[in-house]
Amino acid sequence: MYFVKQSLGTTLIGLRLKDCIILAADSQTSSGNLVTNRVADKISILSKFIVCCRSGAAADTQYMADCLQYEINKHFNETRQQMNIRAAAQILREICYKEKHLNYGFICAGWDHFNGCQIYSINQGGALFKHSFLLAGSGSIYINGFCDANYREEMDYSQSREFIIKAISIAMNRDGSSGGVIKLCTINHNGIKKEIIIPFLKLEKIYFSKKFIDFIL
Repeated sequence: MYFVKQSLGTTLIGLRLKDCIILAADSQTSSGNLVTNRVADKISILSKFIVCCRSGAAADTQYMADCLQYEINKHFNETRQQMNIRAAAQILREICYKEKHLNYGFICAGWDHFNGCQIYSINQGGALFKHSFLLAGSGSIYINGFCDANYREEMDYSQSREFIIKAISIAMNRDGSSGGVIKLCTINHNGIKKEIIIPFLKLEKIYFSKKFIDFIL
């Protein structure tokens, strides 16, 4: 008997606005070529204002998110104060550095009284980066062009939400490892709100003119 390592073929998007953060992910989990879960939750709520998005091996990332949640709860129990987002990201970075042999990628985001809305990414090996807009996961390579063409810094919440839903829908249509439904998360000073959204099933296709498909063999 042998075991196939369970992994997350993922599409993750994080977008920081003036007064909130929007995070989105697909929900498909696969084990090799087998889809094991179509409604997995890749956005883990760690506290009232902190979440992390997970990509990589499912068991590994769940374990590391649980370690971070333990540290956040420990800090709150000792100080009766919410941990700030940068401190949480630094703790996750340290966990990732110690476990750099595992397969993972994280987005740590949230709101605090010190710096407002923040988004950080932690890659394999423990490098930490701060972002205002972020794509991650296997599906992100399919939507780089769409995001470059349609992303604008002055978008309001409704425009940003529609932009993210379209981007995730395109990635789920193009990437065989992304699928299921869209899990959308909004974070602001009031807390965290999560939604489940059905992706667009029909997307406008790009048709190339004849001059682009005439090849000489």
